[in-house]
Amino acid sequence: MKPALVLLLLALLAACAAPVPERPAAPPPPPVVQTPAQALAALPGAEPLDDEAVGIRYPGEILFGSGAVLPLPGGPDLLDPLAELLAAHPGSRWLLRVRAATELGDAYDERLAAERAEILARYLTRRGVAAERLEWRIETGEGAPLEVRPAP
Repeated sequence: MKPALVLLLLALLAACAAPVPERPAAPPPPPVVQTPAQALAALPGAEPLDDEAVGIRYPGEILFGSGAVLPLPGGPDLLDPLAELLAAHPGSRWLLRVRAATELGDAYDERLAAERAEILARYLTRRGVAAERLEWRIETGEGAPLEVRPAP
C-alpha cells in the first residue's frame, strides 16, 4: 500500500506543478550586407585585382581558352553569379575590360577581345543587367581576359 500511496502523491504533485516557461528563441543574426566590392571578391573563379582598385579578374584560362571567342565549358557557372551580382546593384555602373593575347598580332587580338565582349554583353543583358550600366574596354596584350570593377 505504501508504494501506491507514494505514486499517487507524486502524480498529484506533478499535476499541480507550474509549467516551466520556455526560453524565447534567440533572435536570428542580422543579415550580412555586402558592399559590391565584397560581393565581387566572393565570386567563383574570380581573383581580386593586384592594384589598389576595387575589382576582380578572371585570370588565365578560367573563363576563355587561348584564342577562343566562346567561354569554356563551365562558363555559366562563373558568369551567372557575376550577372546576378551586377543585376542586384541597379544603381551601380561597371567597367568591364576584355583582353586577348595570341601570337597572331594585335589586329587579331583586338577583334577577338571585341567578339568576347559582344558575347559577354549579350549574356549579361539576357540575365537582367541593363546594358547602359556596362562600360566596355577592349584591350590587347597580356593580362586577365576579363576584369570587372565599378566604373569611375
